[in-house]
Amino acid sequence: MRRRWPSQRGQAVVELAFQIPLMMALLFGAFQIARVFYVYHSLQKALRGGAGVVARSVNVNYCDAEDTALTDVRNVVVFGNLQGVGSPVVQGLAPDMIEILPERGTANSTALTECPCTEDLESCNVASGGRPPDFVVVRLANGFPLSLLFPFVNLGTINLRASVRMPMTGS
Repeated sequence: MRRRWPSQRGQAVVELAFQIPLMMALLFGAFQIARVFYVYHSLQKALRGGAGVVARSVNVNYCDAEDTALTDVRNVVVFGNLQGVGSPVVQGLAPDMIEILPERGTANSTALTECPCTEDLESCNVASGGRPPDFVVVRLANGFPLSLLFPFVNLGTINLRASVRMPMTGS
């Protein structure tokens, strides 16, 4: 006499039906994490290039937002060239998102303070006889909003905050 077990013919299909959504979620999640790191690295690299340009520039008026050297730096960060032509390095990046802050070291300390734009000799206003800053910070003013994409679901956006501080080498 043979003993018959209940049929298990559909068991593999049912297990696969449970595993496919989990595997897809892991795949899309890994893709999104990689995308976030890639965009952050691209932003950091672009800001580093712009900070290098402004750190080597001469006679930059940090108190005038329309200074041509600062416009060139914004163009380098966003487009990768001084002319500001072409497509942005990161889709959605615009020149008005870039903030350039001069900093000066404090005497007998390692602290840095933002360089004021006043009319005295200790300011960073070169138009009024101020001296150049010791460091320059190039950053995204309010961060970079990156939307997280997932099929059929909106996971919202995250705000990537990237900044670069570079010592001034220009005079």
